[in-house]
Amino acid sequence: MVRVFIVLPDVSMAKVNALLRAAGERGPVDVLVSYSTLTWKPSSYRRLLLLREHGALGEVMLDSGAYHLMRLGMEVPLEDYAARAVEGPWDLVVAPDVPGDPGLTIERSVRFTQLHPGEFIPVLQGETVEGYLASLRAEWELGLLDRAPMRSGARLVGVGGLDGPRRRIAFLSRLVSSVLRESRSMGLDIVLHLFGIGVRLIRGLRRRGLLESVYSVDSSGWLAEITFRRRTVYAAHTPEEASYKAITAYLAKAEAASAG
Repeated sequence: MVRVFIVLPDVSMAKVNALLRAAGERGPVDVLVSYSTLTWKPSSYRRLLLLREHGALGEVMLDSGAYHLMRLGMEVPLEDYAARAVEGPWDLVVAPDVPGDPGLTIERSVRFTQLHPGEFIPVLQGETVEGYLASLRAEWELGLLDRAPMRSGARLVGVGGLDGPRRRIAFLSRLVSSVLRESRSMGLDIVLHLFGIGVRLIRGLRRRGLLESVYSVDSSGWLAEITFRRRTVYAAHTPEEASYKAITAYLAKAEAASAG
């Protein structure tokens, strides 16, 4: 079963209470939180610790928030991000990638190895399938994949930049199959984390027999559940109720898509 990390754009008390309820119903929830969120909303860190203390969190992934900051014309400060990554309730730390720029992603990831002593998820970037494969080969040659955490007996490697035409199932299928084939030819045993992949693409990858080597995805799709279904399907009258119903419903859909 593919793990689904719920993206938290903030850690409001409504979301805290919703996650506590969801965990009580279905077990701990995997979440992704960004450096940018923790920096701009300091209370988020304390609330993550509260959720961890109450056993509501499964795996916690710390992301740099590079895509969000890039849209604002900003860059993730490597020293600050590395300092944040050293200690916290996170189980996984993501390399400080640059969406759509494999060269700069590799450059910043190499610098990150000098600042951060622990494991982190290397991220592949590219415009084309061959671009992603070149990124894979370069990151292996530079030793970046040596820093990847182990999951399911293999190195966990991220695939980013999956927006626009790269989000279509035809492209994603070619990409996943090509990366896995190339890694095997290099003698590498990897599993993938696909950034920003929702239920539809999980289902498409399953139908093509490509989910076996996908360890996890992250998605903000549950927020769309609130936008479109809060007052109709969910009949939710409070932010907490809306978040709780959206999280549990979205995870149920993702599990169904994954399992078939």
